[in-house]
Amino acid sequence: MQPASAIPQPPTVAAFTAPGAPFELIDAQVGAISCRLFRHAPRSLPELYAAARQHAAREFTVMDAERLSYGQVFAQAASLAAHLAEEGVGRGTHVALAMRNRPAWLIAFIAVSALGAVPVLCNSRGAGPELAHGVRHTRSRWVIADERCAQLLQEAEPAAAFRGIVDGAAPGGARPWSRWSELTAGSAPRPLPLTACAPEDPALIMFTSGTTGEAKAAVLSHVGVLTALMANQLSGALLQARLAAHLKVPAETLARQAPPPCTLLVFPLFHTSGCLSVFLTSLARGGRIVFLPRWEVGAALRLIEGERVSALPAVPTMLWDLLQSPQLEHHDTSSLVSLASGGQALPQGLLQAIRARFPRVLLGTGYGMTETNGMVSLALGEDYLAHPESAGQPLATAQLRIVDEADAEVPRGVRGEICVRSAQNMLGYFERPEADAEVLRGGWLHTGDVGFLDPEGYLHIVARKTDMVISGGENVYCAEVERVLLEHPQVLEAAAIGVADERLGERLLAVLVPRAGAALEEGQLQGFCAARLARYKVPALWRIESGPLERSASGKVLKAQLRARLAGA
Repeated sequence: MQPASAIPQPPTVAAFTAPGAPFELIDAQVGAISCRLFRHAPRSLPELYAAARQHAAREFTVMDAERLSYGQVFAQAASLAAHLAEEGVGRGTHVALAMRNRPAWLIAFIAVSALGAVPVLCNSRGAGPELAHGVRHTRSRWVIADERCAQLLQEAEPAAAFRGIVDGAAPGGARPWSRWSELTAGSAPRPLPLTACAPEDPALIMFTSGTTGEAKAAVLSHVGVLTALMANQLSGALLQARLAAHLKVPAETLARQAPPPCTLLVFPLFHTSGCLSVFLTSLARGGRIVFLPRWEVGAALRLIEGERVSALPAVPTMLWDLLQSPQLEHHDTSSLVSLASGGQALPQGLLQAIRARFPRVLLGTGYGMTETNGMVSLALGEDYLAHPESAGQPLATAQLRIVDEADAEVPRGVRGEICVRSAQNMLGYFERPEADAEVLRGGWLHTGDVGFLDPEGYLHIVARKTDMVISGGENVYCAEVERVLLEHPQVLEAAAIGVADERLGERLLAVLVPRAGAALEEGQLQGFCAARLARYKVPALWRIESGPLERSASGKVLKAQLRARLAGA
């Protein structure tokens, strides 16, 4: 029996972030604003890779029959980086990644960023025009693509001025594509180059959409990415210490007994949830990533059992599928210790069902966006269960405030726009100064989301100022869908709105008014959209109306009135 003095006490955030502690926080200037940073965080992605070399012998990725260690991943990345460097790729070069989830995506990301170049994370689920826009808009000199994306790019812009590497068969046409297998084999081991980068240099570019309907490229800095990763690690360390205190064992003992974390990757890697929350967080902790390229509940259960998966971050749709699957009782899921939602809050019915089926699993949720490198508020474990309707409290490195239309801060409990000040905030949108001026004001990122802070400081999300639908965890911006619908030669008016759905959260409904004498058919409309948009952006429901849509004096569709009128339809 341990002496009373040896029994751990429940830890606090202050204990982990105090001077001399592993996650010591300091005040520092990032750009023009004062932020809180982790003193011991790596300064850049190359420094993160240098620290991760200690895990060389550990298994890093699992996909089908292919298993790669950290050492093998870094060796392939070094070979690819050497080829890119010979071709002039270096600090600041934009290199587009257009690949479905696979280990090659991770290798390409590491190779590009180790050179100080900037990975541009294209939507690999997108249609050809979307991919071409991403490459063209960011002025990417190189593209690393899988076979499907290479073919789509070739068809969309055969004369575009970029060079490419393809993982798979090269598409037909005039463009020369280098072969991935030849560039990553490497006859002799090479060290991964670790280019010195300044903390405020661009680290990567992710795409997000806005009310204009045009995809915007959010430029994320090294300090922003690394601050977000350290905040994730702080949350994990705090939870482990609290669990140790609950079990009355030293945290070091619990850490030694626990296997390296193993995460089932179901989020696309071009999302913050896939790239930062799974890939880079796993790399920082020496964890293992198990790929599930396409969601299928039976395959997920087999991998959870066979690979002893410990964490499954997933959207509510997937968690419902897991709970309702008749195969669930036939698989050993005892390795799961963490389930977390992304993209939307857990419905109360789902939360209760998870607690009943997985009583020992840690649950969590939070709030964040691409422009903030993911989560800026978080609730985990008992904290989440005590406040299930909130999005948690601000992270130690993030300040949140709620403002009115005049940008004046409102009292606790009053609704307004959520604003964030943090080192995690993006540098800005690539070559979109008018968008920067709209969202980056006075050192605060204006999110466009409406919420409030309760008396205990928990954030509650109420609505979206930006017109967006979240379906199955995917963000679908209505303006982007409407822009495509209005390109149809027989469509006069178009509005896209969300309709509540228990499984998906929301489904996208398109309300259309045809041109005089035109006849619109659902199947033809779906095909038209599918050729121009990613599949998840294609409306699931359609309504054809004969009269004009409700509009304001300025000509904007009054969607609140439209929803009210269609509520019973």
